[in-house]
Amino acid sequence: MKTKILIALIMITLVYGCGEDVKGPMVTNSYIPPEVTNIKIENMPGGAKITYNVPENSDILYVIARFQSRDNTYREVKSSIYKNFIILEGLPDTREYPVYLHSVSRSEVRSPGVKTTINPLKPPIVSIFETLTIHATFGGVVVSFYNEYLNEYILHTLVKNREAVEEEWIEYDRLYTQSLERIYAVRGLEAVPTDFAFYFTDKWKNSSDTLEITLTPLYETICDKSLWKNVGLIDDSDKGMFLPDWDISNLWDEGSKFFYQHDNIYTVPNWITIDLGKKYTFSRMRVNQLTHHDTWKFGDGAPHIFEIWGTNAPSTDWEVWTLLGKFESIKPSGLPVGQFTEEDYAVNMAGEDFDFPPMADAFQYIRFKTLKTWGNTRYVCFKELTLWGQEID
Repeated sequence: MKTKILIALIMITLVYGCGEDVKGPMVTNSYIPPEVTNIKIENMPGGAKITYNVPENSDILYVIARFQSRDNTYREVKSSIYKNFIILEGLPDTREYPVYLHSVSRSEVRSPGVKTTINPLKPPIVSIFETLTIHATFGGVVVSFYNEYLNEYILHTLVKNREAVEEEWIEYDRLYTQSLERIYAVRGLEAVPTDFAFYFTDKWKNSSDTLEITLTPLYETICDKSLWKNVGLIDDSDKGMFLPDWDISNLWDEGSKFFYQHDNIYTVPNWITIDLGKKYTFSRMRVNQLTHHDTWKFGDGAPHIFEIWGTNAPSTDWEVWTLLGKFESIKPSGLPVGQFTEEDYAVNMAGEDFDFPPMADAFQYIRFKTLKTWGNTRYVCFKELTLWGQEID
């Protein structure tokens, strides 16, 4: 009988003990905390740092700054009592902003608040917009900018709809970035006069001014990769680790396989030679690194610094080759090998575009000469190579 009574008591305890967990202040009282004192303002680009003294022996849990940021909306920023300052960011202009500092008790009771004012310096979104430059390139335009404060932005590219009766802008491209500086190509456009518009937005929903410009992308065509062949000169480093899975031909098959040099018979620098099947003056190229594991993303045998050479009479004699350009793969974040940002991953997936210097001569054969890999390896590995230019009969 005692056992049955004990079990019943346990069941009752479980039933009534499993009610809704109501969260709230650990301490509940109506105590109004004292205000912070000795407020000092250090205005910063797009915001300010506010320092103050927190009253000693008080029930204050944190300090909160409340201010009107934009579009008549209010923002609040908290700072614990273990700091004597609070930083406000993301303000879009340099006008005067009233700020109310409230002490908040452990019972979540706010003080009436102390009013102060800040005058932000030039906002970072204005500074980055002022560095924005645009120029026409093959198949599109090239955008460059300098992000002094390493903030997160989206660069919006718009084109005007030439078919619309009334003015209509269409968003053509969006670039997320937090790089210090970036050179970025917007491609896939016809070689006709095109109206463009560019502006930045940030995580606080601020928008920069808009740069409008009319440019004509330069004509180009993709080199037909169905005609490409490996030349295989005797000094080429064209043997894959496990043929055919890692064969050199994977560089132009547009599939999921890749080229991975044999890792114990070559040293860097080394080169491969490709017959393009036709003569071209080259405008740009795209190099796609391996994407299926972080090991190869801006690491291992991915080409870091490399050259492209051209000829119409392939030979092991470098005297018959013309240097068409020297290039460097750039990791947007600049982080060490093995560390990545979302922007790094995006560039790795899309591939890196490289523009050739203007050239007058056309070439059917190219040499891809790797001078340095990201992982300082003896071998080279990458997924795809694509070239654009103008075909010459």
